[in-house]
Amino acid sequence: MLASGVLYGLGGYSFGVKEAQVEEDTSAAARQARLQADYALTGMRQSVEAVLLVHEHGHPHVLMLQINNAFFKLPGDALRPGEDHVGGLQRALSEKLAPPANPSDPSSKATEHVDWEIADLLGCWFRPTFEQFM
Repeated sequence: MLASGVLYGLGGYSFGVKEAQVEEDTSAAARQARLQADYALTGMRQSVEAVLLVHEHGHPHVLMLQINNAFFKLPGDALRPGEDHVGGLQRALSEKLAPPANPSDPSSKATEHVDWEIADLLGCWFRPTFEQFM
């Protein structure tokens, strides 16, 4: 059962552009090859992603990150060794979405502290092969 929560209006947020985050791979095939090599070294990779909902024009909207010009994804990241799901998701959200601690220093990766409220687990799946499509 999903916990109830408050759905805030989009107008209550400010949006900016963060420094571009470099993609590790040049293509989907290169990503699959890297994941396969990583799996051989470290085993199963665990990732977390957030579904962020806001309210605008009488409808709920899911906020997503834009990568390049035509690709969108949910904010999240792979878990680090020993990191739990909630802590890993909070770290990923801060890295990707929190405002910079010092806006005048673009090279700094420090961010303002944000108390991310993680509600419910929406899904969990395993990808048994390294094919490009699930």
